[in-house]
Amino acid sequence: MERWRVCLFPVRRRLALAAIFWLAGVALGTRFACPVLMALVLCALLALAAVLCRRRRRSALFVVLLTAMLLGSTWTGIRIGRHDAATSPGAELSGTVAAKLSDRRVLLTDVRVEGGQAPSRPVLVTLMLGEGEERTVSVGQRVSGKGRLFAQRETRNPGGVDERIRALCAGYELSGYVLPGWTAQGEARFSPRELLRLLREALLERIDAVFGDAAPTMRALLLGQRQEMVSEVVSAMRLTGTAHVLAVSGLHLSLIAVAIERLLRALRVRRQGRFAALAVILGFYTALTGGAPGTVRALLMALLRAWAPCRGRRYDPLTALAFAATVITAVNPAQAMNAAFQFSFLVVLGVQLVSGAIAGELARVRGRSRTPGALARTVGVSVSAQLAAVPMTLRLYGYAPLLALPMNLLCGACIPAVMLGGWAALLAGCIHLPAGQTLGAAVALPVRLFERLSVAAASVEGAAPRLPAPYAATVLLCALLMMLLSDRIRMGRGRRRAALLCAALIAASYAFRFCPIVRYVQLDVGQGDSAVLRSGRSCVLIDVGPDDSYDALRYLRSEGLNADAVVLTHADADHAGALSVLLRSEVRIGEIILPAETLLTDVSAQVREGLALAQRMGVPVRSVSRGDVIGAAGFALEVLSPDETLAGDNERSLVLMVEAAGTRLLLTGDLPSECEREDMPDCDVLKVAHHGSKNATSLAFLERVTPELALISVGAGNRYGHPTQRVLSDLAQVGARVLRTDTSGCITLWLRVGKRLVQTFL
Repeated sequence: MERWRVCLFPVRRRLALAAIFWLAGVALGTRFACPVLMALVLCALLALAAVLCRRRRRSALFVVLLTAMLLGSTWTGIRIGRHDAATSPGAELSGTVAAKLSDRRVLLTDVRVEGGQAPSRPVLVTLMLGEGEERTVSVGQRVSGKGRLFAQRETRNPGGVDERIRALCAGYELSGYVLPGWTAQGEARFSPRELLRLLREALLERIDAVFGDAAPTMRALLLGQRQEMVSEVVSAMRLTGTAHVLAVSGLHLSLIAVAIERLLRALRVRRQGRFAALAVILGFYTALTGGAPGTVRALLMALLRAWAPCRGRRYDPLTALAFAATVITAVNPAQAMNAAFQFSFLVVLGVQLVSGAIAGELARVRGRSRTPGALARTVGVSVSAQLAAVPMTLRLYGYAPLLALPMNLLCGACIPAVMLGGWAALLAGCIHLPAGQTLGAAVALPVRLFERLSVAAASVEGAAPRLPAPYAATVLLCALLMMLLSDRIRMGRGRRRAALLCAALIAASYAFRFCPIVRYVQLDVGQGDSAVLRSGRSCVLIDVGPDDSYDALRYLRSEGLNADAVVLTHADADHAGALSVLLRSEVRIGEIILPAETLLTDVSAQVREGLALAQRMGVPVRSVSRGDVIGAAGFALEVLSPDETLAGDNERSLVLMVEAAGTRLLLTGDLPSECEREDMPDCDVLKVAHHGSKNATSLAFLERVTPELALISVGAGNRYGHPTQRVLSDLAQVGARVLRTDTSGCITLWLRVGKRLVQTFL
């Protein structure tokens, strides 16, 4: 050990370095790991480390760090490298109920698929019931029936979410359904997880009874359940940077830990007793609220902080943070790719690194000593947290909440009283409901005021300017810059030059996100349609995708864009179903454009809901027909169809011609072949009609428009057989290059006069 004490870094910092290299290996392992190769290299390095540890200490440290990275990569490759196979419709399934998310949504283990490969992980299924049927299952029973298991959708668009990683973080990979007629056999068994679910549901019902109108927000503040909250309030708190209080995190555990610590100190309980009580209560609360990454991180750090005095050691937050990150990713490597994990750890890292320096500067400016007071420390923590949160906020939502600092200072002043008072009211309500309601009414008052203040602050013009998401490497550079600026990490004389270089790299890498080149982006929205035509920071959205599709919204968030106009080529659900999703978000829409004489009585309920919501929000809705020109985002989209001679939904699809940076794009909606006009102009790029259906895009039409590139928006393995071989053969006959979203993912055309660059996401 004496050899290691004189090494390059102190012991605590070496642990942090090992954690960083472990996390780097985990990140690499999600994409590049080959477990067998990594295991062989690991064995060689371990042998080399054993030799070097005796002779050259710095080389040994390097080998240990590299070994940690290879361990992380190998372990990740083993855990998430294999994929479970989806099943066909009507497959015979059976599995044991391991947990219940609700009465009908269950997690099955030991799953068997008749005639197919059994999944290696649990699966999440919905147990469907027939009309008038009421049944339930218990944990431990064996469920059998016909159904289907689906593979989770991986990222296919810029700004998209990897649903497989999200599922793996929740403990499963495949999800699906079991049709009515399923059977459940066997006896129920005791399950702590089911007991916690029932207790959580009972507490949620009691919260509703105690807090009345403020119950949805109190559900989120106390138990992290915000599904019942008004979407306007959630969006407003997100825009003002205070939505973090709606998820159980370090703030919640810290308040509970402080309250318990003070109570036990007053009762003269010894350190070991306080630690045991803290571990039990915080562990129970973490399990009760679902064990999100931020909550588990806060639990581990709180336990280390309480355990250090018991062992006569000094608590080091950075070491505790590194330990928590290593433990969480060792148990489930997929958590490293979880946005909640990244957000939580980056914010806490920022607080630990730079809050002290900010507080010291505030004390110096006020003319006092370098020792900051309570107010300076509070402001330092809030400022550092908001600065550290900016990169991840941009990556997730595409805006910077400028009012986050004052709103969080206000939030930090009232949240402790609201949370502790809320728990007191809830406990009182469990004993005597009227007493709990009286106390709950007092607690609910500041909650309602804060909701109204958040909505008012979010409506302030310029409160949350939209900006593009930084690259992942840029976020890592931001973390490095915080380390270089921190007074908690000892570095050499080159610290200032390194910090300036790091800041320059951040600025240079982020500047690329403001590229002014004109782009046409065909999004992969599955069996639907959505595209973005953009120039610099302005864009027009052409179709929005099917019901409940978030792909268009996530792309706009990733690029930090608002939509000057949303053009719906027609009102089918696969083209216009996600309109409500966009309207309920923070993305601003200038106007909505439809084909003339669109019959809303014939469209889906989701599309009608979206158009009604637009009317309530005051978003202009207008119709166009042949001969009109749509001016939006600096483009002139010429409407070639429909005219008054056409009738029918697909028949009245908008056909648009637009010239963008010298490239002529022809967008045809779902236009059938019998409605194709003979006077269609030539184009360079054709968006093929109706996903390549046999009833659209005739050979005669292709010979008239002669496209060089044809784009087909189509879902993988769709039940319609799109695109048909006839359409593909006709496109090949006219010499068009074909790109499909089901095989290429999102397709981006970078357009310059005389030059066109094609980029596919996959």
